[in-house]
Amino acid sequence: MNKKRWGKALSVALAATMAFGQGIGVVASAAENTEEAKDAVIDIEDTAKTKDAVIDTEDTADGEEVTIANYDMSADIWGDDAGWTVTVDDWDSTGASISSFVYSSDQWMDKPSDGSDNGVNYWFGNGAGVLTFSQEIDIPAGTYTFSSEAMGEKGSFYIVLEDEKSEAVSLSGYNNWLTGSLSFTTEEDIDDARLSVVFDVEKEGWGYLNNVKVAVSTDDNGEGNTDTPENPDPEEPSGEETQPVDAEIYVEKVAGANGDFITGVDVSSYIAEKNSGVKFYDYDGNELDDQGFFNFLAEGGVNYVRVRVWNDPKDENGNWYGGGNCDIETAKQIGILATNAGMKVLVDFHYSDFWADPGKQTAPKEWAGKDVDDKMLHVSKWTEIQLSKLLDAGVNVGMVQIGNETNNGIAGEKSWDGMATIFSAGCNAVRSVSQRYEKDILIAVHFTNPEKSGRYADYASKLDAYGVDYDVFASSYYPYWHGTLDNLKSVLSNIAETYGKKVMVAETSYLTTFKDGDGHGNTEYEGKAGDALNYEVSVQGQANAVRDVVNTVAGIDGGIGVFYWEPAWIPVQVYNAEDENAAEILAQNKQIWDEYGSGWASSFAGNYDKDAKDWYGGSAVDNEAWFDFTGHPLATAKIYSYIRTGTTAPVTVTSVTVPDTIIEVDDASNVPMVATVTYSDGHTIEVPVTWNVEDELKIKGPGTYEIRGTVVVDGEEMEVVLKLTVNPHNYVNNPGFENELTTYDWIVRSANPCVSRKNDLSNVHSGDYCLHFWDNKEIEFDVTQTVVLNKGTYTFGTFLQGGDAGTTSKFQLYFFNSGEALYADTGVTSWQNWDNPEIKNIVVKADNMKVTFGAIVKAPAGAWGSFDDFYLYRQEDYAGGGETPEDPDEPEQPEEPVEPKKGEWKTKYGSKYYYYEDGTMATGLTEIEGKLYYFKDNGHMLYQNKVTVDGKTYYFGKDGASVSNVLVTQYHKTYHFGDDGLMNTGFVNLDGDTYFFNETTGVMAVDKYVERDGNKYYFDKEGKMYKGFLDKWKHTEYYDQEGHASRGFVMIDGDGYFFGTNDNMYRNKWFTVDGQKHYAKSDGKMAVSETLTIYFHKYTFDENGILIN
Repeated sequence: MNKKRWGKALSVALAATMAFGQGIGVVASAAENTEEAKDAVIDIEDTAKTKDAVIDTEDTADGEEVTIANYDMSADIWGDDAGWTVTVDDWDSTGASISSFVYSSDQWMDKPSDGSDNGVNYWFGNGAGVLTFSQEIDIPAGTYTFSSEAMGEKGSFYIVLEDEKSEAVSLSGYNNWLTGSLSFTTEEDIDDARLSVVFDVEKEGWGYLNNVKVAVSTDDNGEGNTDTPENPDPEEPSGEETQPVDAEIYVEKVAGANGDFITGVDVSSYIAEKNSGVKFYDYDGNELDDQGFFNFLAEGGVNYVRVRVWNDPKDENGNWYGGGNCDIETAKQIGILATNAGMKVLVDFHYSDFWADPGKQTAPKEWAGKDVDDKMLHVSKWTEIQLSKLLDAGVNVGMVQIGNETNNGIAGEKSWDGMATIFSAGCNAVRSVSQRYEKDILIAVHFTNPEKSGRYADYASKLDAYGVDYDVFASSYYPYWHGTLDNLKSVLSNIAETYGKKVMVAETSYLTTFKDGDGHGNTEYEGKAGDALNYEVSVQGQANAVRDVVNTVAGIDGGIGVFYWEPAWIPVQVYNAEDENAAEILAQNKQIWDEYGSGWASSFAGNYDKDAKDWYGGSAVDNEAWFDFTGHPLATAKIYSYIRTGTTAPVTVTSVTVPDTIIEVDDASNVPMVATVTYSDGHTIEVPVTWNVEDELKIKGPGTYEIRGTVVVDGEEMEVVLKLTVNPHNYVNNPGFENELTTYDWIVRSANPCVSRKNDLSNVHSGDYCLHFWDNKEIEFDVTQTVVLNKGTYTFGTFLQGGDAGTTSKFQLYFFNSGEALYADTGVTSWQNWDNPEIKNIVVKADNMKVTFGAIVKAPAGAWGSFDDFYLYRQEDYAGGGETPEDPDEPEQPEEPVEPKKGEWKTKYGSKYYYYEDGTMATGLTEIEGKLYYFKDNGHMLYQNKVTVDGKTYYFGKDGASVSNVLVTQYHKTYHFGDDGLMNTGFVNLDGDTYFFNETTGVMAVDKYVERDGNKYYFDKEGKMYKGFLDKWKHTEYYDQEGHASRGFVMIDGDGYFFGTNDNMYRNKWFTVDGQKHYAKSDGKMAVSETLTIYFHKYTFDENGILIN
């Protein structure tokens, strides 16, 4: 039976999910309740001999299960036991090739998240098409999550189950494994439901498929089955509800954050801050003493305090390393204050004398040089002693963390053999103390970078394989670094489900301002490249960020809590660079940081911590605190209380923004034409923006400009400001590696595969791609490009960042010009610390000169980094003598093309020029014999390309002349140029059909929905506005003669239909109009003047379709 089924697309998880087993299929049983779903484990032993793995839950009443055959593609896709039907919409035109593949046959390929070695590979060599893998499955009543994992390029994929379809996931390149998922709920059993994984593939698209899985989910009311009746009277709540409270900020209540859910903070710097003279206040302006401060936190909803512990954070002369001077005595002071405020304590043992993170896991000085067996004994003994000290002092320790962000090591051990030994020593020591004191203490391990595909799955698998005895898998999650919350939920949920572990976020934070309060630069600052500030930079934005992280963790079965990192690490004295005494305050701050350890590192830490040698100083997160720079609390100091109640603050507009934009001279095509409006509840909308003409007229060549504009939001006019950077023309081809490398741009030569173009947002200067290098062998490569320049003076430069390159490395920029070689030395220091080497005043003395430029790298094994955003700008004309006469001054470009002087066409090296009688070349927009052409600054005629001049976009055809009244397709995107030759946008009528072209980009909507002015439209695969009934994935919609999607009750050709809020036509379903009940039959038509049997009952409808009996 196929009754009452529905589904919804989950947000795409941008990292691979944990697989349930290797070489086997997947079977999921619908659980009777939440506890049964939580108890789901993999029963490998019973299924290893088959291709059906079981998620072992309590059976349903009839014992039915969901089975996906050959889920991991371990069986030959063309074999008898493949389990999948493979179809391509047109085998001949696509040239499709599909075959099973062994990942280890490619030594550079990363395996999918479960580490399996088998999958399916496809390649479309001749043309675009659709590839489908499908099989029929039986689905008992219940709620499930179906997911699949893929990697590839030039395509996207999605999951289809019956009439439900997941969001499409765009494939993003080699070794970037991505996951798509679909939630599906059915109230009754479905037999032979068709499950498909569909790939939309472009020409020369390729990819791999793996891990098509199913897992039992819980429904919205938290129960495992869907038969739980709803509250019969929603207006009468079934239990007592907390009521929203008045507040300055809007916070939506988090349903799962009640009871024992951890809402914690890490305030490890507190004692050092207070010793430095910092004062904190309550909301009434009263100064808080030490116990008062912790009581204040508890009143704001904090129920747990995390404190880091270093072994010996001092040098041989007793000088403290700083960062809070976090030894066991400091932890004891903080722990007692937290305990007295009614809070529990999480003890974070770093097993280092200073900061431990993915970049450094230095063993304590006392353990240096010892082998892993000796370290094991030291870890065990030291952990027991320090934990006992805290418990003996009366600290209410609820959890102990074994290591901090241990992705790449712990206590100096970098191999998993060594790491697992240290983990186990620490865990076992905590268990021993816990038993001795008869106190329940959770044990946590801590990692970071959840956004990296497959990492958490790999860590959890190794911990399990080595038998490490822990309770909680903890993750850092900083919104500007660590990807999407959907991905975080996916990777933590898989660990919780697969290994039965609790999960949490051990560190998170977000900024309220770009200002720096103490003179030491902050981690996040205005204009920083590569970080994703997806929330507004404000107190409200900070609240939204924290609330969303809590909501994500609370929504995971096994999610136990969230800790905010250092909400009270504020300036020891407020520094303002514009004040007269700024230098004096900064000097005093530096002295205080060194004396009391209240900066992130003191000057004494440099011999132990490589980063501290050059970068020691103050707080790097004073702009992410819950207190202002003077110690007065922000509204977010109550965020944990607010998420338990919600607030009554009205939803208001908090910002209207456009992204900072960089363009080249005479190219305004990237100037944004819509602004983003952000509301206090975090939701955003886009609205058209009108730019100030007077500001636009101020743009005179290269430079940075502020352009003001206006938008209308909720009937009110508001201002928006665009920061526009206008750069000179960049003569480097593919300067930021955003396009695939070709012989026409970059040539990369290397001694080993240590360098490649990579999609890696954590290492880009701008955009999505960079030229990344790393190897465990010695690194040696160069990257080079050759272009043709006309005479002039130029500047060549790039951006470079990285680390671990030592002192003997060679990083060099070079430029070869007419036998002259110019060089600029550079280097790498640390992550995201971008160096900007330049070679200036490069003189090219003649036109049409070939020049070669690039970079040379030679570095030891383990060095890493990236190049991005190369540039070659023309500084000025060359005034000296040369092989050709001096170029005349470039004339100012008129607003409209003018009739040029007489001249003639010439061709050089395959490029066309137009020379006037006086020897000058045509540049810019030029009319010649009634046709409009465009010439680059070097005189080259442009053809088969579009150009934006003074805000107007033209397209120049094969002969170089501007085209008009024609559709143009370029790089798979279609544009329209009108009678005047200008690119059209918005709705355009062509030969009786209506098309839509994006207002900003001009790209035609193809097979796409568009919403404008409250109406939804659909444009078909030819781009034409659709009218009539539309069946898409068993979802029926109706578009009227204006192209508007129908909603509600509609009469069509004399028959009544009803369309829901999602525009889907009702079938076999009741609906109400003006208080009267009607019924839509299986064909969607309203029942009229007839009697129907519906679920064993008879119903009669009158001539108006109204139910009368």
